[in-house]
Amino acid sequence: MFKPIYVTDPANNERVPMSELATRYNISLSALSRRHAQGKRGTELVAALYGRDRLEEQKAIARAAAERRQALINTSSRALMRPLNKLGAAL
Repeated sequence: MFKPIYVTDPANNERVPMSELATRYNISLSALSRRHAQGKRGTELVAALYGRDRLEEQKAIARAAAERRQALINTSSRALMRPLNKLGAAL
């Protein structure tokens, strides 16, 4: 058996098991355990995984990468569909 790890809830300074804190803040227990092992305590321990701005930034980066991949595929496809003597016009 294992002993539960008790941590302090930053909202009310109450000592609670880590599983209870995870339930209160809607954070997975594994994420909370990882943060605790990294030395994070208090509000750092229960902070949101990613802020809304950071999440939007990651989505924008992923969309730009997908668009670049699609543009490369389209360019390659157009080039392969042309006769050899017109290949330079596709690029």
